[in-house]
Amino acid sequence: MSFVHLHVHTQYSILDGQSAISDLFARAKELEMPALAITDHGNMYGVKEFLKVAKKFPEVKPIIGCEIYVTKHYDHKLKDKDHRGYYHLILLAKDYNGYKNLMKIVSTGHIEGKYYEKPRVSHEIVEKYSEGLVCCSACIAGEIPRAIIAGDMKGAEEAVMWHKKVFGDDFYLEVQQHKTEIPGQSQEVYEHQMVANEGIFLLAEKTGTKVVATNDVHFVRKEDGPAHDRLICLTTNTFVDEPDRMRYTQQEYLKTEEEMLDMFYKHPETLANTLEVAEKIQNYKVDKDPILPKFDLPEEFMADIDRYLEEYKGIIDEGRCDKNGNERGEEFCNSVAYLCHLTYKGAHWRYGETLSDVQAERIEFELKTICKMGFPDYFLIV
Repeated sequence: MSFVHLHVHTQYSILDGQSAISDLFARAKELEMPALAITDHGNMYGVKEFLKVAKKFPEVKPIIGCEIYVTKHYDHKLKDKDHRGYYHLILLAKDYNGYKNLMKIVSTGHIEGKYYEKPRVSHEIVEKYSEGLVCCSACIAGEIPRAIIAGDMKGAEEAVMWHKKVFGDDFYLEVQQHKTEIPGQSQEVYEHQMVANEGIFLLAEKTGTKVVATNDVHFVRKEDGPAHDRLICLTTNTFVDEPDRMRYTQQEYLKTEEEMLDMFYKHPETLANTLEVAEKIQNYKVDKDPILPKFDLPEEFMADIDRYLEEYKGIIDEGRCDKNGNERGEEFCNSVAYLCHLTYKGAHWRYGETLSDVQAERIEFELKTICKMGFPDYFLIV
């Protein structure tokens, strides 16, 4: 058996996550885990770095995700004290289409639903962009665990069925177990988790939903717990010795498979199910060349295009293919020719019919550079 962490906060969970991405991958490799997720709070700021670092650790598959904030009973655009509440929900991108949908959801939260620094979205937005996503029910701040803790099993079951309707077999119930070892610290989080877990396993059996074990990672190693505690003091503007301040259990680290199995020894399938999720994730690239609009060339210029293509062939050839050797095509060559035409027309207007060697050399150099970089339409637009 092996295990994959599907609920992981990096340092991009601002003033909440302490985990450096490179340290997370190094630890996952050390623990021989086949994959690792990124699920920062409400943002995808760390995705590019996450994928860049992942290339150095080919043994560990990167899983792009986010822990989003979801409203249930109202429109996410409403911003007043009666419409401030939200639930947590974990979304993981299975493929490139899922990645684009995840970006849509997160962007909508920031553009339309941000309130008290939380980028919220509605159930309708989640459903609209659900294709290509795996969904997990999140921590005890999730909709389903909250309903269970509140004693509303009917509401919890309705929430399960809604998520199953939207995500089908890509919806998983999530269980966590953070029993603090800090002397004198409240076990309230752990007690709530145990209540939620009991209800989740009942609902899983009743509704035929699989369960995954997660650990809500906020720092890499157990010994990082005290430093993370100081970070939370900064977040909440409180002193370390204040008795009623916000505290984590200091169990929120990248635990080993053995540690996870110790917690869920009665339900080893919850560990195996994390592998099932990881296997659903395809390898895809998010990098792409700049997308530039096309400049519409004048009809009178295009009527004599063959002459211009021949006249400026030396410059056009500099950028006829991109850095990967792919031909840029006929429209690109036409744009380069028009840019050359306008440039030389302007040069003669400024400097006269005969250009000096310095002027001609510099103009040709600049045009070849623009052509090689693939930016003729950009300069034509500007």
